[in-house]
Amino acid sequence: MVKRVVFGPQNFAQQYPLGMRDPQSEVIVRLCGMGAPQDVTHRHMMACGFPFTIGIGLDEDFETKVAESAALSLSFHERSGRGRLLGKIGLRPVANIAAGNKKLWLFQPRSCHNYCLPKPWLWSRYLYYARLGSSPQTSDMPLTVRELHSMFVFYICPRPVVLATVTDGNRGNIFPMNLMGPVGEDYFSFALNASRRVTSVVERSRRIALSSVPLEHSSVAIKLGSNHREESIDWDQLPFATKTSTALGMLVPVFALRVREMEIESVRNVGSHKLFIARTIRDERCEDGLEFFLVHGIYQACRQRSQRSAEVSQSV
Repeated sequence: MVKRVVFGPQNFAQQYPLGMRDPQSEVIVRLCGMGAPQDVTHRHMMACGFPFTIGIGLDEDFETKVAESAALSLSFHERSGRGRLLGKIGLRPVANIAAGNKKLWLFQPRSCHNYCLPKPWLWSRYLYYARLGSSPQTSDMPLTVRELHSMFVFYICPRPVVLATVTDGNRGNIFPMNLMGPVGEDYFSFALNASRRVTSVVERSRRIALSSVPLEHSSVAIKLGSNHREESIDWDQLPFATKTSTALGMLVPVFALRVREMEIESVRNVGSHKLFIARTIRDERCEDGLEFFLVHGIYQACRQRSQRSAEVSQSV
């Protein structure tokens, strides 16, 4: 009991699935350090795994402000209640990419702070994750401690998981994707590991369809992760039925809640990943429902702790 009180529950999952409506409305993300904080909740994404890089879509007139600011940061707050600060990542600008009439700015972390849990709880999880990271089976990206902890903070904000469809001649594939986000207006950005075979297919095709996944099909989406290592798949072996997308004629799951069809306009090498800038040519809402999102286990522990506190307060 003493151990549980001091170090918290022994549930140290790194990722936790949630069912939410897109766009999520639980966490607000602000870019600070250029005057009034900018709400970038739906204009930021993870642009690279190694080195850990964050992309934020900004208007072109922010270029001077970004260059001159010495204290840029990304802050994560509860949207409801008192708007409690949950985490903060100090940012260092490294590059920018044109995306329509906006720019996708790339930043790397210079500091990070996680306020989701009491410090003893937080450090017990840090130590557990560090032990997992020392295993050869889980160390394909040699992140620094700062990058790793920044990634934990980044996933305080719920991130949707989609199934991406790509075709290139007679070859085609469908695979889960999570490193993505809108840049602004009709532009969208996503990142894929450069060493995976499907990435070269996407780069050649210049077209992609993203299908939102209902929470009840999350396990199916996760199992398709192995498709990242394939150029093409046998569509008849999929564990679900497909239909043809409206604009590009690609095969997408019949259970898709939303299908966004895109044309890729540019590709940039960013560390271990390739970063794609795409323009949406059709965005079709098929059904309403809870979509598959991921959060970090530390934030999920924070959510559970807040829920228990609320239940205790109501009972009193």
